[in-house]
This record gives sequence, structure tokens and C-alpha cells, in this order.
Amino acid sequence: MSTSYPFVSEQKLSDKLVSGSFLGNFKTAFKKITLRKCLLKLHLYISLWLGTLLVIAGVTGSLLVYEHTLDKWLNPDMMSVAVGERWLPIADLVVIANRVSPIPEPPSHLQMPEDPSEALIVRYQAAAMPGHKGHNHHFHEVMVNPYTGQVLGDRDRNDALMTFILRLHFSLLAGDFGKLVMGITSLLTLVLTVTGIYLWWPKLGKIKQAFLIKRNASSTRFNFDLHKTTGIYTAIVMLAVALSGVYFNLPQLFKPAVNFFSPLEDMPRGIKSTANGGKVIQPEIVKANIQAAYPGIQIQRIFLPVGENGSYMISARQSDELRSKGSTSFWVDQYDGAILAVRDPKKFNAGNAFINLQLPLHSGEILGTPGRIAVLVAGFAPLVMMVTGLIHWLKKRKANRARRAGLKAAAI
Repeated sequence: MSTSYPFVSEQKLSDKLVSGSFLGNFKTAFKKITLRKCLLKLHLYISLWLGTLLVIAGVTGSLLVYEHTLDKWLNPDMMSVAVGERWLPIADLVVIANRVSPIPEPPSHLQMPEDPSEALIVRYQAAAMPGHKGHNHHFHEVMVNPYTGQVLGDRDRNDALMTFILRLHFSLLAGDFGKLVMGITSLLTLVLTVTGIYLWWPKLGKIKQAFLIKRNASSTRFNFDLHKTTGIYTAIVMLAVALSGVYFNLPQLFKPAVNFFSPLEDMPRGIKSTANGGKVIQPEIVKANIQAAYPGIQIQRIFLPVGENGSYMISARQSDELRSKGSTSFWVDQYDGAILAVRDPKKFNAGNAFINLQLPLHSGEILGTPGRIAVLVAGFAPLVMMVTGLIHWLKKRKANRARRAGLKAAAI
């Protein structure tokens, strides 16, 4: 006995039943969607896209924590000297370096030794790399023994191994495009780390287990525990490094955001000496004047005056600065040695102070030696997490395919 539905054809009835079944399935599937599942998918897809880039950034970043130390270790003949009684006049050392430099223009600046056993590095501005925009960091370097005047060697700075590692870390050796890619990678690393913390977050009764790798576990469980514990133990460091990475690679986004909360003050420019036709004072006098005004300060770089109105620009580090590369700057009259302007990090507003923290955050030196070691170790975490995460994903995908195949066979 058949049931009849007035005014409804069999085709329409079939369509309605199919439609109802589809909507029912859709609602059921939609109800199964949770925040955790969404974040898990986001974490997965970012990891698959970021994996190789994060490993490159992490490993190179670990090496760059001790960039100067490694450069000195790799090039002892050029970077190290026997400590003598006193330096030769800096002007004489510059003349000696000029004879060796392939660049005819006067040097850009002098990189002062961090230690009495290190060479003086005289840097000459080289041509910018093709397609490069912004400040040109391409230099030719001449290393001179400050006690004897002996030239220890010279090099294009871009040919140095540590500079190669720095460029790979910063821009994948791909110029501005690579810089953009690594900036986006830093942004997504923030998302990846936050989602990882959420996915790791344990229930109250399982907090202790969440920080441990289970003993005598299966290989699958060991792999999963290694992934999550590596991630949680390095999460804070990863957040700090990724945030500062956004600053270095995407300053056009980072600085306006900081400026919104605290207006940023630009570096002074165009500080001029009073041209009086007098004799240019020697760098030693400039150093002595600054050190008298700021006892205990470490002079790190001396930028030589350009033209008759130019001034000395000195980069230095005060004893209580967090940055090993100091952010204290002086502009000094090239004729009478008067200090024309000072940029003192102790007087920065909140915005500039926050910007100034990004380098010590990135290198870990904000916490001294323990911070540097933490960044060095955390740099290898992306490699561990990429391998363990990939193994976990491949196993799950294989299991899901087997399950679907079984359901399909049962339906037949």
C-alpha cells in the first residue's frame, strides 16, 4: 500500500528528502566544528608552509647569537693581535689602511676593538647590492694592528661566512623580496606559537604530565611528547624572537603600531660643525672628550666627518645598557671637539625604549649570558618540531586513509 502526498510529484519529494538529508548532515558536521579543531588546522597549515623557513631562521639565528666571537674564531689571523703598550695615532692607522683598500674614497667609519687583543677594522662604503633599497650595509674592511700598524688582511664584508649567515637569516639571500618573506614568516610564527600554546594547554589534573615526556612510551607517543614539550619550553623565547623579527623585517608595520601608542623620535640628522677653516682634530681627542663627559663609556664606532661642515658621529655603549651594540650616539664638532648633540637611550620615551629593546630581545642578551644561551638552544627547536610534527601528521593521514578505505569497503 502506497502513501500519497497531495500536490507533490515524486521528483519533488525526492529532492526534498535529499535536501533535508543534506541539511541535516551539514548541521551535524557544523556542530562538530570546534575552536580547537579550527586552531589545529591553522597550526598545521602554517607549519607546513613555514617549516623550512623556520628551520633556516632558527639555525642561522642560533649561530648569530655569537656572531662576533665566531667571526674572530674563524679568522684569527685577521682579527686577533698581540696586546702592545699603546696604539699608534688613529690618523696614521687610517692612512695605512687607505693604501690597501681598493675603494678610493675615504673610510666610512672605524670599528673599534671590543677587546685589547682585537684588530682595528677600517670600513669603506662599497657599492650597494643590485636592487637594494634603504641604508647600504655593504662594506670593504681592512684589519690593522693598532699597536704596530701592520695590515692583517682585508675583505669584502659580504664574503665573510658570518655575513652570509646573517643575510640568509634576514632575507634568504633574496634582497627585499626575501626580507618580506621572512617578515611574514615572523608574523605567522607568532600565530603558530600562540595556537601551539592553546593546543598544548592541559586540564588541571594533567599539568605535570604536559611538561614531561612519558617514560617507556611507544614511538608515536614519544614523538608527540617531544613535539609538545619542545614547543612549550621554547614558547616564550619564540614569541620574543618572532616579535622582534617583525620589527627588523617589517618596520613599515611595526613602527606605526608603536607610534600610535607613543610617538617615535627620529635619529638626529644634519648635525654640522662650524666651518672655521681650522685644523680637524684627531679622533683621539673626540674619544677623550666623550669619555670625560661619560666616564666608563665604551666607544664602539667612529664615523669620520664628511666635508668641511661634517661632524664626527660616535656610536657608544654606556655600562648599564642592555644592548651589546650600544645605542648611545654623539655628534662632535670636527674642529673644536665640542659635543653638538647626544642621543641617550636613558632619555628615550616609551616608544623609542621599546624599539631599542628589539635587538637584545632578538639575541637574548636582554637577560645576559643565560638569555643568549636560551636563544641559541631555541633556534634548533623549529627543526625538532618540524620533524616530529611532520611524522605525527603523516601517521595520522595514513590512519585516516585506512579508516576511510575500511568504511568504503563496508558500505559496498
